[in-house]
Amino acid sequence: MPKQNPIKRIFELYTSDLSFSEIERLIRRDASDIYEFYTTNIPKPDTSKNRFVRALIFARSLFNAFLLRISPARRIVYIITLLVFFVGVVQAAWGYAIAAFLVINILLAFELADKLIVKDDLILARKIQEDLMPTNNQSLKNFEYTSFYKSAKEVGGDYYDIIESNSKSYLVIGDISGKGLAAALYMVRVQAILHTLVSDLNTAKEVLLKLNKVFSKKLRKGYFLTIIAAGIEENGRVKACSAGHTPIFWYKKNEEQLEEINPRGIGIGLNDRGIFENTLEEKKIRMNEDDILFFFTDGLPEAMNSRKSQFGFDRIKKIIEGNADKPIEELKKIIIREVDFFCGDAVQQDDLTMVIIKYLPI
Repeated sequence: MPKQNPIKRIFELYTSDLSFSEIERLIRRDASDIYEFYTTNIPKPDTSKNRFVRALIFARSLFNAFLLRISPARRIVYIITLLVFFVGVVQAAWGYAIAAFLVINILLAFELADKLIVKDDLILARKIQEDLMPTNNQSLKNFEYTSFYKSAKEVGGDYYDIIESNSKSYLVIGDISGKGLAAALYMVRVQAILHTLVSDLNTAKEVLLKLNKVFSKKLRKGYFLTIIAAGIEENGRVKACSAGHTPIFWYKKNEEQLEEINPRGIGIGLNDRGIFENTLEEKKIRMNEDDILFFFTDGLPEAMNSRKSQFGFDRIKKIIEGNADKPIEELKKIIIREVDFFCGDAVQQDDLTMVIIKYLPI
């Protein structure tokens, strides 16, 4: 049996689980995310300086941003080791250069270990977040129900729920500004508050008014919540309120047309100075058999392709109108397929959630 080339063996060892999609992810998503991470607090370049000087200033600012992201102890070790490495290379003191190179790799291993620990925690957080969402097996009397949720990162700030209360159910869908862990933590807080409020209140409007009073105090500056609460009764009557959220699409089977329901209201957590209470509007919907209500977050119409074009509201409406006779589970799959086809390989920057209900009285 011929001996295998050791270089080839090492190459196969480190590339056996490598796929084209991972290389593409590295170039398309990871690189841009890392760039954004390090450049968040870098000041804008002075346009009065020439391009070369601006490039040097940017490189220095980027390096400083990198150093400030490292813990103080590792930062000092890294700077000293880097100096030793350069001195070793310049003076041909290869022992010092190799030792410095090894220390830098050890520091890299420490940073990587920290990242992997956090990533494991985020994966667990994602599973917990998914468990908090209602399942498609949850029943709404006289209604068919299906939903879809996809976060842009490991965890997200979109939220939907079905909360039972006395003779009605509340369907809630919301979106915390931003994405990632901070938005996800706020989402969990919203869910806990809503489950407490619903049992004591009678209408969707009362729920959102109370939620604004309680939750707006908990939000840090720069965060806000858009949300729809819809009280759904067994007879097909729906009363919906919106705090600055995307509209509801109501497909009327008898008329074979789609109506946009967009109650007035502003987001929770904005400095409204009493505007929230004065503008919050409740819309009444009287559903007939086979009517559809489509709830969604802005991640759906704002899904983008590589040309930076958005999926848009019109495409959603056309898909619903053209497939309203199909089971809502199939309608959901068609929408997901069309969004995936439209976006292609483009990385999505926002969470995407949709909930579809169809009135089927017994």
